[in-house]
Amino acid sequence: MNRQPLVTIRDVVKRFGDVEVLKGIDLEVMPGEVLCLIGPSGSGKSTLLRCVNYLEQSDSGYIRVADQFAGAVVKNGELHEASESEIARYRQRIGMVFQHFNLFLHLTALENVTIGLVKVRRLAKSDAVERAKAALADVGLEHLQNSYPRHLSGGQQQRVAIARALAMEPTLMLFDEPTSALDPELVGEVLSVMRRVAEGGMTMIAVTHEMRFARDVADRVAFMDQGRIAEIAPARQLIDSPSSERTRHFLNHVR
Repeated sequence: MNRQPLVTIRDVVKRFGDVEVLKGIDLEVMPGEVLCLIGPSGSGKSTLLRCVNYLEQSDSGYIRVADQFAGAVVKNGELHEASESEIARYRQRIGMVFQHFNLFLHLTALENVTIGLVKVRRLAKSDAVERAKAALADVGLEHLQNSYPRHLSGGQQQRVAIARALAMEPTLMLFDEPTSALDPELVGEVLSVMRRVAEGGMTMIAVTHEMRFARDVADRVAFMDQGRIAEIAPARQLIDSPSSERTRHFLNHVR
């Protein structure tokens, strides 16, 4: 069994102007591990995910996914700024699902999943279509492959977004509050797909307010507060018996 972390985050600091949003984050995620990030709004959870995918550039520290650094490459034993093509290669191994789906409204579900396979992975159109159909089947939407986003519910749109990310065959999946924009009755269908992805062995970091999902699916849960990881522990231990008063207060509030 590989005991080297897939994700390594060391002393990551991120500022927006004078506001320090991340204050020295240290974290490791092992291959196949599911880590849920919980905490109040503004605690830095989404910013941390965006730094992992290099959608935001940290001000200090480093992030490494497998053997690649976020925004940097090793040359002659030293870190140098990555080129656009190197950044693109880094991102190819990371799938990210956002709060608001980010689907192309003028494309069908199938076309939304296919487009990245053709333009980024450079697959032949026929191969991309077959892989996209399989990805949509995996999230239970093969019967809606020719539907446009406007004809899909929010839950269905988010499942298309998950299929799009999974079709790229990432080694790491990031979920940024994927159910927060959904009506309550649609949350379960998205969480069910995420559960199946986790059970398939995918390494996942998920920002979520769904405490039951975090407790039942995650291996570990990290509670973030004011730009720091205030507590991290096995999922059921942290959700059921948090060690810090701040974590207990948060959990009592969200319950």
